[in-house]
Amino acid sequence: MHHQHAFPLAALAVTFFFSPLTAQQPAACSLLTEAQVDAALEIKSLPGKPPVPSAPQLCRWSDDPNGSVDNRRLTLSLMKITAFDMGKSNPQLKPEPVSGIGDEAYYEVFGSDSPLLVVRKGSSAFNLRILNGLKFKPFAAAEVKAKEAELAKAVVAKL
Repeated sequence: MHHQHAFPLAALAVTFFFSPLTAQQPAACSLLTEAQVDAALEIKSLPGKPPVPSAPQLCRWSDDPNGSVDNRRLTLSLMKITAFDMGKSNPQLKPEPVSGIGDEAYYEVFGSDSPLLVVRKGSSAFNLRILNGLKFKPFAAAEVKAKEAELAKAVVAKL
């Protein structure tokens, strides 16, 4: 009987972190162009698409239709301000404030993984992340941060 409770909790977690799209909120895939993604990832990307079709607040770009871990990819997620604020004050996420992007922004760094850039502009918030892909020579961490910052500024301009 216990397994019946798993779904509502998972649904609640998704609802909390990712806001459903409102009339004013664009779909994540509309916030960057393929050209912007190609330049950052240094690949020829396919059009961005939501990994989960019912969740247009998430988008992934890759040169592989399945977004395989072997391939470089970019993820963009629209999120709630509450999630932005929680991340900012969570010492386990080691937030590193960054200026000049939106109203407020920070990187979350998970060990040797690619940093995640989290940005707030007014009442909108999003995060984006470049994932290097296993077959590629990885970008240096500083390079990833610079590329993510450039992409984030392009997203902010459309919000």
